Amino acid sequence: GTLYDVPVSNNGARCRMILYYKDVGADEVALVTPHQLGGLKSAEYLRLNPHGLMPLLTLATGESLPESDTIARYLCAKFSDRSPVDLSPSDPLRAALCDRICRLHDVYITSIQGCLYKQTNANAPHPFGRFPSRRAALDNLIHQLRLLEQYADQDGPYLLGKEPSTADCAVFPTAIFWMHMLPKFGYDTGACMGPRLTRWWSQMTTQDKVGERVHGEMMAALQGWDSNGRWDTIRGAGLRDEAPPTLFDKILAGSIPADVVYEDDVVLAFRDIAPVAPTHVLLIPKTRDGLTQLQHATVEHRAVLGHMLAVAVPAIVAKEELSSYRLVVNDGEASCQSVFHLHMHIIGGKQLTWPPGA
Repeated sequence: GTLYDVPVSNNGARCRMILYYKDVGADEVALVTPHQLGGLKSAEYLRLNPHGLMPLLTLATGESLPESDTIARYLCAKFSDRSPVDLSPSDPLRAALCDRICRLHDVYITSIQGCLYKQTNANAPHPFGRFPSRRAALDNLIHQLRLLEQYADQDGPYLLGKEPSTADCAVFPTAIFWMHMLPKFGYDTGACMGPRLTRWWSQMTTQDKVGERVHGEMMAALQGWDSNGRWDTIRGAGLRDEAPPTLFDKILAGSIPADVVYEDDVVLAFRDIAPVAPTHVLLIPKTRDGLTQLQHATVEHRAVLGHMLAVAVPAIVAKEELSSYRLVVNDGEASCQSVFHLHMHIIGGKQLTWPPGA
């Protein structure tokens, strides 16, 4: 057969680890880059895998097997007589525990791993899965690592105990991603992983020959990403909010009192200390994240901006019983913006005039 894959692919590395553990030679399963067929979106590759993704295993029978879990199961069955035979446990309970880890990885971790390294694109779905922002997806990834810590065998050194399994093959390449990438977003990987995962990571990178091999393959590719500036324009990694703190930070911290009108996990709204109408409320995002001004908004801010407009403003308007109101965003010093933390003015409760000012 032929495994179409590239070194940086964590899902492909899952399959490579099985081949390496079972000492399957290139004469049995050749490792080939999709570029040999013209790339993932070439007609020839799409004929084999219409999704245009990797890894992909093609067999001598003419069958094509996409998806790393499917390929992993096939390889374990195909080479079941080769040591270590327990990569795919036969004991019902161990098999279930193995599947539990693999499902956590496949459903809840790899589905949002793009938040670690993918750019946002206004013309494509954001890489945060079901989460509204990169930070929310990253925080959920940490939550999944804490669940994985609970699932890992308490004695180790592998995820299921004394011997490696398909659970290790599934998770370890993705762990290489999070260990390399989470610090770029300010996360302490030591704090993100508990003692079981920390011991397991040490085992895989210093004591397990297959783990060391895959770690070297993937890190060489990831260092290439570093050299090419992969994260330079990704918000939270290369792009960080380095503007000075403002008065609003003190209000958010509680060191300056405010007459709060509305609050949720995303925003805070409070009354202006110099109102121009009976209702004059300032609405701000709790996390500025580069939004010093509206003109600095990017596609990564669409969730918070949408929340402000579609959730917070209607709630405030209803609470203030406004039948009409004006929503104002001053953008820059020439428009009289004085606090450089994006804020919306909700003004109403009286007859307003037009134009509002010149």
